[in-house]
Amino acid sequence: MAQSRTGQKSQLDIFKYAVGDGAFSITMNGMSNFAMIYLTQILGLNPAWASLAISVAIFWDAITDPIMGHISDNTRTRWGRRHPYVLIGGFLSAALFVSFWTLPQLLSSPVLIFIVALVLNLMIRTALTVYMVPYTALGFEICPEYESRARLQGARFFINQTCNFLFGAMAWSLFFQEEMNEAGEMIDGALIPGNYLLMAISLGVAIMTLVSICCWGTRNYAVDNRKEPVEGNSIRDFWVDFSSILRDRLALAVFGFFMLATLSFMLMAQTQMFTYVFFMKFSAFEKTFVHGGGMLAFAFASLNVSRLVRRFDKKPAGFIGIGMAVFGGLSLLAVFIGGLMEPGQIPFTLFGKSFSVATLVFGLLQMCWWGGCGFLVPLASSMIADVAAINEQNTGKLKNAGYASVFTFCAKAAGSIGMFICGSLVGLAGIVSGATDQTPEAVRNIAILTFISGPVVICIAGVFLYKYPVTRVQMEAFEKREDA
Repeated sequence: MAQSRTGQKSQLDIFKYAVGDGAFSITMNGMSNFAMIYLTQILGLNPAWASLAISVAIFWDAITDPIMGHISDNTRTRWGRRHPYVLIGGFLSAALFVSFWTLPQLLSSPVLIFIVALVLNLMIRTALTVYMVPYTALGFEICPEYESRARLQGARFFINQTCNFLFGAMAWSLFFQEEMNEAGEMIDGALIPGNYLLMAISLGVAIMTLVSICCWGTRNYAVDNRKEPVEGNSIRDFWVDFSSILRDRLALAVFGFFMLATLSFMLMAQTQMFTYVFFMKFSAFEKTFVHGGGMLAFAFASLNVSRLVRRFDKKPAGFIGIGMAVFGGLSLLAVFIGGLMEPGQIPFTLFGKSFSVATLVFGLLQMCWWGGCGFLVPLASSMIADVAAINEQNTGKLKNAGYASVFTFCAKAAGSIGMFICGSLVGLAGIVSGATDQTPEAVRNIAILTFISGPVVICIAGVFLYKYPVTRVQMEAFEKREDA
């Protein structure tokens, strides 16, 4: 296993692990990016029912995470406690992902469409739980040092957003090009049912490929642990572990911070799709630029979060990220709702495609929002790894998957709440399901909600970040005691 001279894992070792988050990104962000508009505009579900189908599945996913964490920590196999679940869960996620974008289109009854969409969402989320909880815990074990945790998590979320760019932002140009209908009218590609089939098959293959690379690249960590004793696999043992994590004050500060930050991401991510289509009226090329720009900003921030941590430590780095995000979101509100600029203003041609200064400004400000968010996600992940290490030293019990699972439980619970809120917001704004045109009032309302909801919630997340007490100095002293 290649090591750097400092004894830390090489960048290649880290990226072999990090590609596994690409598979998760394609699945999760594919659902996040397109599921709501697919269910409402392609399948014709009412926004409230569409958001319910997604939010119930996310909440189910959140509930199963702690259970999966306990199971993984107490698994004993020839291939260790993590890799069997990563491989099986990853491949199941790919197959079910393809099914979600194809099977409901074969149905005509709204009730059946809702039921099938809900069931497939539940199955996808279960497969992702089997995959992601052991995968996250594996990362805690690959890089156990304070700053190297931030480095690994930064690389992981860099891959996450790079894949989101390639298979999310580029999806607008690869799979959702505008087409001319029989009446000679240009139809947005996201409103054409057949486009989702090609996307589903392409992304399903990509998911399986990345899962395979991750499992093979980290095979040295798949150590036979069959001789290790199992401390307890009963329901009581699970509850003892779970409740002890929820009583950990250090963990609660991180959980609260990341839960609210995730809620802010969800509110922005879901409502922005409607803003792209109806308020800004972006072409496929403009959607790729704006959507992809946000993803690349997130990826760049994640890759460089370790530098920010080295200079300022983790808590100050988090406040820098919050400040960037709030500036980006509220600036969008000031520019486009405050009347400083109109959608499509000052048009010009870029690479032979229609473009505008308004699109450029929108993209740059949204990059500021998502760049700030890109600092927060790997920071929170590295913080909970620190907390898990402190707990292990204090109690003598390995609970990496337990802490990872409760961490993802909080994120997914926030995502479930956020998705349900988004459905209500879309309906409250006046967006009509299946309609290619919306009223001016509805279009303006959804834009306002997009620009203001995320910044408000992410500011509240800063309160929990403020309460997080662990610093670099404390962790270095702790690690020295651990080595001794």
